[in-house]
Amino acid sequence: MKIRQATLKDVDAIVHLINVHAEMDQMLFRSREDVETHILNFLIAEKDGCIAGACGLSFGPGRLVEIRSLAVLPDHYRQGIGTALVNECIVQATLADCERIFVLTYAIPLFKKLGFRIINMDQLPDKIWKDCQGCRKQDHCDETAMIRNLVQVAGQGPEQNLNNELRSTTTDKR
Repeated sequence: MKIRQATLKDVDAIVHLINVHAEMDQMLFRSREDVETHILNFLIAEKDGCIAGACGLSFGPGRLVEIRSLAVLPDHYRQGIGTALVNECIVQATLADCERIFVLTYAIPLFKKLGFRIINMDQLPDKIWKDCQGCRKQDHCDETAMIRNLVQVAGQGPEQNLNNELRSTTTDKR
């Protein structure tokens, strides 16, 4: 398996991956134009010459980055593709000098295994909710918010550090 930066040649495969999961009500649909516009933020997992998975990063306020649209083809589940993509997202976010990485997800065990913690969605800055405006679940979201610190503040434990960082970017949501 190879994880690489997406290119414009990958747009149709990414849209297909996302929409397979959107049809199962597991994520929001994304248009071809949206994926094309944000192609430099996507990573691809190739396995046996096939694009088996993809995900994107969305850089937000306060050195906060979101993992978005994590999708693996159903016949490639449980082969480490999602884990590899998330690990590469963590690397990319760290290289970009981000402090925290978060996700809204149904794949809680995957993200717990990779060091993410569940948080209340209200702790996330309101700028991340722009995508939720078109979602039919906007007022009753059933995804779980999870976050992981990428840096530690000297003299503070991970819990205290996370709470201080979230407090500095939190406002009323939605």
